[in-house]
Amino acid sequence: RTLEKLTIDIEDEARSVIKFKLKELGISLKLISLVLPDLEINVYGTSDDICIIGEATVRAGAKLIDELLEKFEKLKNDYPNLLRKKIIFVIYVSLPMAELIEKAKEKNIWLLKATEEFFRPEKIFYEI
Repeated sequence: RTLEKLTIDIEDEARSVIKFKLKELGISLKLISLVLPDLEINVYGTSDDICIIGEATVRAGAKLIDELLEKFEKLKNDYPNLLRKKIIFVIYVSLPMAELIEKAKEKNIWLLKATEEFFRPEKIFYEI
């Protein structure tokens, strides 16, 4: 039960912080947890031509990026109507392992927590 509460708390915190950071970039959109029959995404939101897809966790390694990209591929193949032309990939993590930071830089995925941005791509959008 405690683990479930922590998980929900970190996801809520992630959506709040990411929404604030996006607003600083001039992007305003509502962030939710997207739950589909065969897929769950912790951080999801859309506007006219922007879609944000992200994961939130307390601690993570590089494998989380693979999981995020797999979820994107599933959305693209099975639920293309939920995507937009510009995609922002984001991972919110309180304690990122060194390999996660390196892989985020390699894949241009925004990696942050409330008090620090571990990596923000120069070009925040991935265009499909």
